[in-house]
Amino acid sequence: MRDRAIPERLKLSYEAGLGKLFYSRINLFCYIVITVFLIEITAGLTFFRQILSPNDFPGIITGLVVSLVLLSTARAGRGLLFYKIRAGIFSALLVLIAILSAPAHPGLIAHMGITLVLLAFFVSILLLPWSARETAVIGFFALINFVFVYLGARTFVNTEVFTINTVIMIIAAAIGIIVKRTENLLREKNFLSKAEIEEKNAVMMKELDIARKIQRSIIPQSMQDPLADIAVTYQPMFYMGGDYAKFSFVDKDKLMFIVSDITGHGVSSALLVNRIHTEIERLLNLRVSPGELLKGLGVFIDRDFGKIGFYLTAFCGMLDFSNNRLVYSNHGHPPQILMQSKENNIVLMDSQTFLMGIGLADNTVYDANIAFKKGDRLILFTDGVIEAKGPDGCLFGYENLKDFAKENIGLHVSEFNTRLLERVNVFQQDNQTDDIFLLSIQIK
Repeated sequence: MRDRAIPERLKLSYEAGLGKLFYSRINLFCYIVITVFLIEITAGLTFFRQILSPNDFPGIITGLVVSLVLLSTARAGRGLLFYKIRAGIFSALLVLIAILSAPAHPGLIAHMGITLVLLAFFVSILLLPWSARETAVIGFFALINFVFVYLGARTFVNTEVFTINTVIMIIAAAIGIIVKRTENLLREKNFLSKAEIEEKNAVMMKELDIARKIQRSIIPQSMQDPLADIAVTYQPMFYMGGDYAKFSFVDKDKLMFIVSDITGHGVSSALLVNRIHTEIERLLNLRVSPGELLKGLGVFIDRDFGKIGFYLTAFCGMLDFSNNRLVYSNHGHPPQILMQSKENNIVLMDSQTFLMGIGLADNTVYDANIAFKKGDRLILFTDGVIEAKGPDGCLFGYENLKDFAKENIGLHVSEFNTRLLERVNVFQQDNQTDDIFLLSIQIK
């Protein structure tokens, strides 16, 4: 496996992660050692007094004292070097405990030879993220100390056994070096892969943020006019979405508006929003009726996007203040609401034909008209409002929307939108499953 050097710009981050690993492992091992030794002392003094001898106490006390000292100094410093020093002390502790077991139980050394030192060595290197070079140092330390184990048990271990165990210790150190080199290479590779993904994600999030700002720039802002107050509220399901609205005075007394919903969510739908924004502005400049505008938009959708499976619902209307008539056209969009304030009555403006993009050959221009009065209110929205789901799976629906409209008709349109969105979010417990767009128009 080829070594992959950590770039200079990432070294601090890599060392910080490595330091945290050393820090957590050493603290964990200290707790384990303290617990094991306390259990050993309790069991020895209570049930196995003939096994626990005074010669055991140097090793036990050393383990307890060093573990407690390491725990007490856990927050005394920071950085990889400090954590490695603590880890080195702990590794030496394990080997020293194995050494102190020799004079306590010489017969054990005679039968088990280097087993205790090997166990201490492997625990110290395999459970800590040492480098291959650091593993070699620990292996050398363990080998030197094994000589003291041999000297302490020379009456029980002959030269041949010592020689075999020395070779075993050298082989164990070599294996440890190979294992740690491979482990560190894998750790570095995983770190670099993760860092690369995070950097790409950061770039992507930056690009998404720019795209979100671009999309937000084409979403109209709330406005007040002598003829009408208009409030716009947009809450996409993801970073950006496929809902769109546009309003414009095509004449001094004619307000044209459109609310649309593109199938799907996220970036792909947002890209299509940008395309239809340009097309809608072109159609508005032609000063056509709502039905003719949606007919032209449908041709555009079928021609450019029908084959890739994008569909569009849209509601377009025009308030003609010269004769108090509302002309509207609805292509597959949920029925929109005209709130007649004086009568406290709600009129639903139903869909007149299918959604756009399905390639339906229909040359009919769908226009309908209805009278309005001063004080009436248009409540325009996408299906993210009425199809919001509660925890029981029930939809927010038209009844809730109608009840809310009747209860809050006296609110200014901006406050109306804010409270309606809050009501929907509470209903779905902030588990949004679709984009939400609200366009409320208060006729003055």
